[in-house]
Amino acid sequence: MSMLSFECRHRYAGGFQLDVCFELAHRVTSLFGPSGSGKTSVLSIIAGFLRPDRGKVRIAADVVLDTQRGLCLPPERRSVGIVFQDHLLFPHYTVKANLRYGKRYRRRRHRPVQLEQVAKVLEISGLLRQYPQQLSGGERQRVALGRALLSGPELLLMDEPLASLDAPLKERILTYLERVVEEWKIPTIFVTHSQAEVRRLADWVVVMENGRTMAAGPPNEALSRPQPLGWKNSLGPVNLLRLEQVEASDDHLNGRVGGQMLYLPPQEIPATSPLFVQFSPVDVTLSLHDVDGLSARNRLHGRVCQIVSLAGAVFVAIDIGQIFWAEMTPQAASELQLQLGSEVTCFLKAHSLRLVD
Repeated sequence: MSMLSFECRHRYAGGFQLDVCFELAHRVTSLFGPSGSGKTSVLSIIAGFLRPDRGKVRIAADVVLDTQRGLCLPPERRSVGIVFQDHLLFPHYTVKANLRYGKRYRRRRHRPVQLEQVAKVLEISGLLRQYPQQLSGGERQRVALGRALLSGPELLLMDEPLASLDAPLKERILTYLERVVEEWKIPTIFVTHSQAEVRRLADWVVVMENGRTMAAGPPNEALSRPQPLGWKNSLGPVNLLRLEQVEASDDHLNGRVGGQMLYLPPQEIPATSPLFVQFSPVDVTLSLHDVDGLSARNRLHGRVCQIVSLAGAVFVAIDIGQIFWAEMTPQAASELQLQLGSEVTCFLKAHSLRLVD
């Protein structure tokens, strides 16, 4: 049985229509799409904050919504924990009291989650006596996540939990989210419009646009379709590769991906793991042969597994054990005569690579 079954239709007063149907059976699923695509509406229906015109929602073995039967369980009777973008902590409660609030609606069969373990994993044990106004944005988000976990949910919902944070904090909170998934193994659905977050966290992605499901599948597959991504109006795909190891050298870092060496700019190596390297498709140069005399220090050997041609650019997906993209002009693609299965060498300048944790 799938963890979640969702089939709902809803029309808003302004004319926007939501018509979405999917089933999920994965550890981490992302609802991905541009602002206004209906992602938060789907989350609100699952949580019980929005009753659709028509629909049915099942969480694990429980039918929580069935408009045909007149069934719509209130939020406190649904086995979900919710993390909002703006935290919504009680300002007059200490951190410890905010965390304990999550236990108020815990049902008997919910997962046993202990406050001490939550505080340890999220590294907030030293904050328990403080109040929300004394915390940083990242600390408040970790407390909100801890409160949701302490409700012992069957399903964890996160509505763009990183949207209000700056880049360094986003990367830090991503690490905590990965810890939570590993520690408690609670099926999680998170809303985002960031390809990097999807590629890093999700096992499965549902791509949404204009209230409809445009694609669904593993991130590398679903995010490789230009139509639902709207590539014509964006920068195209985002490259994010998981590093197998990173170590410091005299004037750079050495990393490995797919068994191949990567040179990265010198910087302090984060103590957390896993580590990733992020870069733009435009920073990748392709060749059918290895070439000497180039300034690019990185040379990755791979195989072409997808080619997407648009009016002004051609995107080429390269498989090196992980998938990443190169962008080139139609003229360059024509000269190379790339085909599916072509063996290529990919050149990347070290300064274009950003190490993220």
